[in-house]
Amino acid sequence: MRVIIKIIFLLSMVYFTSVCIGQEQKMVKMSRDMLKDKIRGAWAAQTVGVTFGSPVEFKYNGTMIQDYQTIPWYDGYLKDTYDTTPGFYDDIYMDLTFVQVFEDQGLDAPAQAFADAFANAEYKLWFANQMARYNILT
Repeated sequence: MRVIIKIIFLLSMVYFTSVCIGQEQKMVKMSRDMLKDKIRGAWAAQTVGVTFGSPVEFKYNGTMIQDYQTIPWYDGYLKDTYDTTPGFYDDIYMDLTFVQVFEDQGLDAPAQAFADAFANAEYKLWFANQMARYNILT
């Protein structure tokens, strides 16, 4: 059953992507408060995703996590995880570097500004993010 759901999901993603390609972009208007709420929600979702995935990251390479494998979650789990293993959150603090570039140079900041800020940041990175940093520096 789980495989069928995944296939349906993938097919629907292909369908919606093909429908969206070539479509005229529409302007969306919203209040500043609504935009702030959506941005905060996106940051919260990314933080929850990093926390939820941290116990199994790099443990199930090349395979799906089986249904019987439980992933812990409890009130305070996010804070506990951040306090004990802040390095798991490199996907988040790396993104904050890009936010700082926007703050410093505006929305039209050149790509090189983002690359320089990321490559020269003093925080530790893991795997793919570290490889990206290495590629920029070489």
